[in-house]
Amino acid sequence: MDIMETLFTLDIKSSVTKSVLDVFDTMLSFQLEPVQESDAAGLSETRIVGSVNFAGQVSGIILIHVKKDFALIMTSAMLGITPDELEGDDEIKDVISELSNIIGGNLKSFFNDSGFYCALSTPSITLGGDFTIKTLNTERYESLSFSYQQHTIRIEVGVKLQSGYQAEDAGKTGLPAASRVDPAKIRNMDISTKVPDSVINVFNTMLSMDVQVSSTISQSDLEGMRTVGAVSFAGDAMGLINIHITSQFSLQMAAVMLDMDINDVDVEADVNDVIGELSNIVGGNLKSIFSDVGLRCELSTPSITRGSDFKIESMNMERYERFAFSYQEHVFFVEFGLKLAEGLNIPLNDISEINYQVADKRSPAPAEWPDLSGISDKPASLPIEIEAPVSRQAERPEEMPAVYHQKKWTDEPKTSSPIDVNLSFLLDIPLEVSIELGRTRMKISELLKIREQTVVGLNSLADEPVDILVNNKLIAKGEVVVEGGKYGIRVIEVLSREDRIKSFR
Repeated sequence: MDIMETLFTLDIKSSVTKSVLDVFDTMLSFQLEPVQESDAAGLSETRIVGSVNFAGQVSGIILIHVKKDFALIMTSAMLGITPDELEGDDEIKDVISELSNIIGGNLKSFFNDSGFYCALSTPSITLGGDFTIKTLNTERYESLSFSYQQHTIRIEVGVKLQSGYQAEDAGKTGLPAASRVDPAKIRNMDISTKVPDSVINVFNTMLSMDVQVSSTISQSDLEGMRTVGAVSFAGDAMGLINIHITSQFSLQMAAVMLDMDINDVDVEADVNDVIGELSNIVGGNLKSIFSDVGLRCELSTPSITRGSDFKIESMNMERYERFAFSYQEHVFFVEFGLKLAEGLNIPLNDISEINYQVADKRSPAPAEWPDLSGISDKPASLPIEIEAPVSRQAERPEEMPAVYHQKKWTDEPKTSSPIDVNLSFLLDIPLEVSIELGRTRMKISELLKIREQTVVGLNSLADEPVDILVNNKLIAKGEVVVEGGKYGIRVIEVLSREDRIKSFR
């Protein structure tokens, strides 16, 4: 049976429905009722979204949307207190993330029991009044709605199966953690250098943009509509990479990547593909760094969050870094979070590093974009909305994190051109190159009749060019040649940038 057919035969909707009803009944004593999408109340007001990512043979995301007022009621019920006794949003975020983790864990078990390996990321929280979340490259999407009294909960699931997948987790390879993990190397990972180096190289290589690390930004750089590309890690290393791009700069990036006029760029399709692919490449580079020190992890499919009023917080991180970059008049931000699996027994020092300062911080910060200029008052959670370390120290010094380092970066312009860029960070990434002569569909009964000398017809003609695939993505076409008794492929056509980007959808 085709792997796609297998994906669509999985009864994901029933599994999620049972899980949601059981979890809310057991943990909150709430009797939810499934409702049709058309009958569900809107969730356009301020809302909180809990999410967890799947990574592995099954890759994707599950999102749980609730309005903030209902999240308050849910939290009160979970903690056994009245809403008036809640001191802030921290308890709400903890409850929503825990529910997301349990429901996501149940769906992970369903996939594993169905024969498909996947690992689960740490949960994330998105809170705000104007944002959308979309997971890219999914092949199966389900949306379910539930009601409790006058309140509505919406659950979204987007997943895909990775063809040709080879597991990297310890359980699949049979190697115990102690034999492949070097604690000293893990503690000495120079994330403060690796992340900006990766971002700079990727922008130079893919966009011919000479971006610079910025040590000082303006308050205006934090305002307005933005697009956030995100990928998550799951396995020995759990965490995230988020890339925050302003609306105008994201259009410019897509125009350069796809070799298009900026006025012809599709904000939804083209920008999503380009930002998602950039996030995927930066995340893949960090995944290789983890592998070098013995950490096995999988990378989720990328997701896109877009809006003018929201904050994203990845829960329970042990290491956190945020960087600012500039290109011409544009400023963008990259944040990284990391937590090691508990079974490794390798604690990381809780560190939150904000590698820039805000030169003209105003108070209060504008509503369009929560303040990004400082560090969280709760090191175990990583909000995008945080205040400057100087002002926080003056107001509540007892809540300052135990460790804080301000990085110093030079703002002197570089003279390197795209061809001068150090590409070594990409050269060691393994790629699977395959040649496809053609395909066919067969029933199981026909497959069982195959014997020696059976001729299997393909859908391609004898004189048609063959497809050249890299990691199962079409990048070129060629013709078969024979030299020295060995088969080879002569490349006769290389897909354009635009076509290559579209192949990632």
